[in-house]
Amino acid sequence: MNRNGTRKLVITAILAALTLALGLTPIGYISIQPVEITLMCIPVIIGTLMEGLGCGLVLGGIFGLTSFLTVFLKPTVFSQAVVGASMPLAIVMIFLPRLLVPVVVWLVNRAFRKRAGSPLAVAVAAVAGSLTNTVGFLGLLYVFFVGLLPDLVAAVLAAGTALNGTVEAAAALVLAVPIVMALQKATKRRPA
Repeated sequence: MNRNGTRKLVITAILAALTLALGLTPIGYISIQPVEITLMCIPVIIGTLMEGLGCGLVLGGIFGLTSFLTVFLKPTVFSQAVVGASMPLAIVMIFLPRLLVPVVVWLVNRAFRKRAGSPLAVAVAAVAGSLTNTVGFLGLLYVFFVGLLPDLVAAVLAAGTALNGTVEAAAALVLAVPIVMALQKATKRRPA
């Protein structure tokens, strides 16, 4: 394995451990009832920007795994209703948005072409990645559960998207941009 491959593996492992630590402690999923705000996108965003899509997908998968485990380790009436309705459906709803986060981050950063890795590109990619998780998860909830009181479901999910999406996107912006900029400076390289 060459030097870059070793570095990528080590950084992916460190971010994977951080993602697991966040996901299995209250730090990663901050519960302020009636909402739950996740900071889990941040290592996924940083890993994707610094080490590429492969690293991001690994971290997105770990994010999905910790989300899935949270359903059983810290059950709520809502999470039990989702799992009770259909386990395969719950798995898709939990993992798909988490795996789309690195894809969106990578594509948005790439869309900036020569400015990829710039503070603006990182900021837009971080916000887009965070919103992908929120809108993706709550959007899938709406699609799968709209048959149950559609007006109520739509109102609750719209409020959750607005509140969670705004707070989580702001956290991703405030944390991911300076971390990625510092990592670029420390490693003297642009993001992947």
